[in-house]
Amino acid sequence: MAIFAPGNKPVWESEGAQTNPTASQVMADTGALAEGLYDIRVICGATAAGSWVINRRNAANGADVGDQPVIYTAANTSQWVQVTMSLEAGERVRVTSGGLTGSASALITAEPLL
Repeated sequence: MAIFAPGNKPVWESEGAQTNPTASQVMADTGALAEGLYDIRVICGATAAGSWVINRRNAANGADVGDQPVIYTAANTSQWVQVTMSLEAGERVRVTSGGLTGSASALITAEPLL
């Protein structure tokens, strides 16, 4: 059953607010997921202009696989993005920072599509 089905609440994952995140710092991670097609939702923002990368990771969490969408935000704003990804067993999706000076955070959730 999809996690956003009636009666279910979305489960958001995040590393919490970070100060001066470095380039490629993990900001949010779904953890390993079952094989399937997923709607991935991301919310990110910061006190300074920044960029964020949605990383599809292999089952060993050792390398990026597939396309890596980039999100850009202006200072003191947030951005909401939804993408659909086909994942193999054990793969995960995470959000990394492009590096910025200031406070930043990102959230991610994955909804399996049946």
